[in-house]
Amino acid sequence: MTEPALLALSAGDILPFCMVALLSFALGMISTILFVMARSGSSHPNSETDLLEKDHSSSGKDDMETAGDHPNEAPPRESWERNPNWWKK
Repeated sequence: MTEPALLALSAGDILPFCMVALLSFALGMISTILFVMARSGSSHPNSETDLLEKDHSSSGKDDMETAGDHPNEAPPRESWERNPNWWKK
């Protein structure tokens, strides 16, 4: 008497079985990626970023004044740089 086979597949059944396994794996990977993206997007900012934002917003005006917020002043040119209108001659 023959022993019962646990997984009896004919040659024609192997291709659809592999395709179902591959599609299941791909859908599982996509759903995992979407789950991780949704979970990380809804995280609350921690206290360190709150402190950094508060510190930056309170000293923002002073930084602009010390940085030289003068749009009319051109930055000093190096000795090797050409005049910006050299091509208009």
